[in-house]
Amino acid sequence: MEIVRERLEREFDLDLLITAPTVAYRARQRDGDVVEVHNPAEMPRELESVEEPYVKASVIVPKEYVGTIMELANERRGTFDHLEYLSEERVLLVYEIPLARSSSTSTTS
Repeated sequence: MEIVRERLEREFDLDLLITAPTVAYRARQRDGDVVEVHNPAEMPRELESVEEPYVKASVIVPKEYVGTIMELANERRGTFDHLEYLSEERVLLVYEIPLARSSSTSTTS
């Protein structure tokens, strides 16, 4: 992976940030055991519930970008908490956003 990253940076003049592709979920099995799941292949078949990690994001933006940031948070399955005008030009947006980018079939926060 390091070689591919270096070639992409050198040949296409890119600055790449490489991160882990998934987040860990907690799966509660029907027998009560809790398993930490790092990829879909580890997901137990008999599930009681699945928990995924969320963050509470507080974002201060110029008022002209409020709609764009709200749209971005909604695309990432964010849940709106509140909006507060800090001044005539600055707005505080607060969202709860899951760390994973894709949708899950069963989630609890």
